[in-house]
Amino acid sequence: MLAILTATGRVLWRHWPALLAWFLGGMLVRHLLIELAGFVGGYTATGGLLILPLAVLARLIGFVGMFLVIRDGMRALQGVAPLPAEPRERRRDFLDALLVSVLPFFAIYTAQKELKGDVVEYTERALDVRVGQIFAQTVDAADAGADESVLNLTLNVWTVLIIAAAIAGRWAWSRWGRRLPRLLALVALYLEVVWVFFSLLLFSQVLDGATTWIDSRAVSEWFGGLRSWASSQLLPLDWAISAVEWLWADGGRVLIEPLAWLVVAGVVYGQAIASERVRVEHRLLERAKATAGLVPSAIRARAARLTAGLEERFGPIGHALSLMWHAGPVLIGVYILFYAVARALDPLIQLGIVRVLGPHDIAFWSAISVVLALVPQLVAEPVRIAVIGGTYDTMLAVAGAQEEPAAQGAIENRANEGAVSYGATSTQNGPSASTGTMKGTSSS
Repeated sequence: MLAILTATGRVLWRHWPALLAWFLGGMLVRHLLIELAGFVGGYTATGGLLILPLAVLARLIGFVGMFLVIRDGMRALQGVAPLPAEPRERRRDFLDALLVSVLPFFAIYTAQKELKGDVVEYTERALDVRVGQIFAQTVDAADAGADESVLNLTLNVWTVLIIAAAIAGRWAWSRWGRRLPRLLALVALYLEVVWVFFSLLLFSQVLDGATTWIDSRAVSEWFGGLRSWASSQLLPLDWAISAVEWLWADGGRVLIEPLAWLVVAGVVYGQAIASERVRVEHRLLERAKATAGLVPSAIRARAARLTAGLEERFGPIGHALSLMWHAGPVLIGVYILFYAVARALDPLIQLGIVRVLGPHDIAFWSAISVVLALVPQLVAEPVRIAVIGGTYDTMLAVAGAQEEPAAQGAIENRANEGAVSYGATSTQNGPSASTGTMKGTSSS
């Protein structure tokens, strides 16, 4: 606990202005891009939806910048992978971190309903352009039909072609990117964002449709009645069912969210770490590698080419999860507690501002609503990123401390083996030398 607090405080004290700058920059660019996407979407839904992923990318760039700007304050990470001195190398690390963190970040962004919020903002802006501000505010009945005209994202030929083209372009970059100009990495980043954005948005729509269909079935009402009857018959059963429902609804936000953000940090920092120094692999994985050595080289090369994309996207996630597993449940539990405290700062500060300002009319609160929502985030978000970065640095320190005895033991074993071999050689050479000396003495 003390190690996480020390690392978090050190990072926050040294870098909070830079953290604020990256956070505000990401929020501002996101807002401007949503406005641009809504304006274009008022004329063509496809064009607007191709710009909207850039708004999410702006948030991703902001968070990756926040993670990387505190890198020189993380002592364990600096010991493993010092910050590059050349600006060109730093830019390359930044782009590499963006490419590998798109998928986990979008997963968290979607799970936290923030992607849905971006789509809602885009839809409102596009409706204002399409039908006019007055019509959008007065004719509420038209909103349901107009949403499809400006959103227009269904599983059709064009959607499939967009996703397929983005995946193909991203695969081409991973295959031949080293031969192409480095500036094209921005195009590869955009393609990665596009296919993930469209895929997650379609998946969310399909999931919502499936949930609505299941809820409308008679069997759902039957299960609801059965649950009410069972709860009324046995009170402990009602408590157990309520606990399961709470875990399903809120447990993910309490437990999975901090772990997911720690994985994102591991993916970002994992690009800068030498894999042989921090990779903690399971024995089954080592055994699988030994078994793979028996497969002919041609088949292994073909399989490596086929799985290169999966390894590029999911390999860093696996290494981050492995490092978390290696850190132990106590450290992870302390991190979840600190993360919950950091998340609680936002509503607490907002409540404090409301109490200080006192009662006012609705016009006053509407005028300061943006400030009231932004000010608490300016305090809470740097603290949250500092907690994540401090925890990751502590995990690296723990992993390094656990690896040193093993490495020292290996060195001592090799030294003992060398001493035994030297002793055996001396024993063998000793009698022969003694015999030679005796022979020389007797001949004299």
